[in-house]
Amino acid sequence: MSSPFPADGHRPGTSNKMADSTVNGPVLQARTIGDVQITVQEAVFTPPTPRQLLPVPAVWTDRTSDMVQLAMAVDRPSVDSVRVIALHGPSGIGKTALANRFLHGLHHRFSGGQLYADLRGYAPGGPASTAEVLARLLRSVRPGGRAASVDELGAWWRTATADLARPVCVLLDNAVDAEQVLALLPGGPGHLVVTTSRAVLGGLASYGARFHEVKPLDVEATQEYLVRCLGQDRIAADRRAATRIVRLSAGLPMALAVMVSTLASRPDQRLATATSALVHACASVRLSHPVFTRQEVAVTTALNDRYQQLPPAAATVYRRSGSVFALDVDPALAAALSGLSQPAAQDALEVLHSAGMIEAAQAGEDPVRGAVYRYHDSAREHAAERFAQEEPDGGHEVLRMALDFFLDAASRAERRLTPTHRPLAREYQFEPADPVSFDTDAEALAWLEAQQDNLRAAVLTASAAGLDSSVWQITHALWPLLRAHHDYDLWTVTHSHAARAARTCGDPAAELEILGTWAVGMRGAGQHDDAIEAFDQVLHMARSANDGRGEIQALHELGATHLAANRPEDAEPFLLQALNRRSEFARRAEADENTREEITFRRAAAITKVCLGQVQLRLERPSEAIDTLSSARATLASLQDSIDAARALAWLGRAHALDGDLGKGAVLGQQAVDECDRAGSPRWRAHSRELLAQTLQAAGRRDDAEALYQRAVGIYTPISPRDAARVRQRLRALSS
Repeated sequence: MSSPFPADGHRPGTSNKMADSTVNGPVLQARTIGDVQITVQEAVFTPPTPRQLLPVPAVWTDRTSDMVQLAMAVDRPSVDSVRVIALHGPSGIGKTALANRFLHGLHHRFSGGQLYADLRGYAPGGPASTAEVLARLLRSVRPGGRAASVDELGAWWRTATADLARPVCVLLDNAVDAEQVLALLPGGPGHLVVTTSRAVLGGLASYGARFHEVKPLDVEATQEYLVRCLGQDRIAADRRAATRIVRLSAGLPMALAVMVSTLASRPDQRLATATSALVHACASVRLSHPVFTRQEVAVTTALNDRYQQLPPAAATVYRRSGSVFALDVDPALAAALSGLSQPAAQDALEVLHSAGMIEAAQAGEDPVRGAVYRYHDSAREHAAERFAQEEPDGGHEVLRMALDFFLDAASRAERRLTPTHRPLAREYQFEPADPVSFDTDAEALAWLEAQQDNLRAAVLTASAAGLDSSVWQITHALWPLLRAHHDYDLWTVTHSHAARAARTCGDPAAELEILGTWAVGMRGAGQHDDAIEAFDQVLHMARSANDGRGEIQALHELGATHLAANRPEDAEPFLLQALNRRSEFARRAEADENTREEITFRRAAAITKVCLGQVQLRLERPSEAIDTLSSARATLASLQDSIDAARALAWLGRAHALDGDLGKGAVLGQQAVDECDRAGSPRWRAHSRELLAQTLQAAGRRDDAEALYQRAVGIYTPISPRDAARVRQRLRALSS
């Protein structure tokens, strides 16, 4: 094959008795092996039911006929397949608001969850990728899932939704073509998909879609809205002006809402005065935008009028936040773009929200981001236009402000979550004055998770703008997120751009690091030969640059990848070289009294020993593996690396079993299961059970082994189809 690189949480458990020791956590209900009694009551983790629909407007009027027709579409007799309802209509007509209000009323019928995805069909940065949306939807129903390709993601999404005991409804907002929607249809009967788009998505017809055109509010509904927002007395005092407002709004809820917010902010102003200003503004918009439709003129007129009334800080936040790549905005980003403090930026966002110029992106505040808002497409286009007019030379500067904000926050999270990740340079042109900070590891990871779509957009935007240092530096800071979630689409997209960017920058250390972490993703995706080729390239680059640390890491990764590819005889020489060099570096650091470096290399050497112990087991040298894994376990436990210490223990238990001591293998294997449960790693919760099941199977406890294998499959299924398939094969062999 050709090189991809150019040549240039803990759950509550029960207390269980094992001989003379007590362990806590979910374990296996089994009989006795020698004098070892293994018991369990396995708690089942159930992810929260997703409720992702956007908030509905506080003031709602009419749409009764629309709601009735949508309800009839849902109630159509056939439920043998996914039901699809496709709403269409011009921008600002209220499609999203209608869909959200309708689906909120169906939460009892779709108790499996209510999912939302913005397909961004009309966004300046282009539509969302299918893989990106599938990964987000999958995380909603199967947290922790991993997939390597769009096809695998799609198949997994359909499988996961077909397996759900209760139906879900999915709102796919801002679709631009039928292909976007078809790739996201869930599997199994009973589910409901509602789409919104500006044009009719005719390609959905053959899939039984019901089409519904969302039309402007009629005069009566518009007048009712005015009365409810401004009061009967104010409308009655000047009905002629109210009629003109109705006509100017063109029946568009968005235009009407923005106009009303302006009028409500001036309770003492006569409607006639405000209306005259709107008429002149409307004429000006028609003159400057002759190709605009009546609806586009109405929305632009309303936004222009409201923008002119904004306080300076709110106006700055509006036009700058709306002109950058971020899909949504929170106080921290708004502060970085405007030079405000985060509290002042929050005040500005609240002004914009009250004015109807931005909308809440979710119900309630995000735990780590605070209040999060998003722009309607029309408002984003308007904000970008205002920015171009008022700050014609500020595009590059504001873009760098946004990129530096995400780089700074992601790097802070990276340093907290992965302190041993190789430190590389960070270059800022506008380092945030009021940056994001994290008090706990959980907060840091939650921020990365919440911002992953914006971080992806940051890398792609920086790449398109030729800002190569931002491209590879943001990608480098994504390591803890990629390591935690194994989102291989995000991994590939960001690293493919970052590898080119690092090379263009002429930074050998950055290029080496990016190629190395990209290869880790290839290995995780099962692309072993590609990963080996990439790591071999990294090894040669490190040696050419006299980069000892990079060379050692490449040696370890080559060994680990050969091991993953089930080539232990090829893995061993690389791992032995890596182990010797890491141990040497640790001794040097100890002699230099560099405690941090000593700990880093001691841990790294122990991780290599865990891999080497597995190689020794596959080469049928269990007694050697016992010594190797015992040493690794002791080091990792002393360094309080709970998950890696548990991994070493799981393999140590297997080594004792293969060396003939099934009783000790069972004891250590059970302890490893317990520790993996406490550490909270889903993969190792499953893998530790798989290893213990092999020991029990060898001891003749087929029923007990089968129960463990089945539980491992249950844990693997939502996170790794390949691992689940392997354990199912073990189950079939056990029963044959």
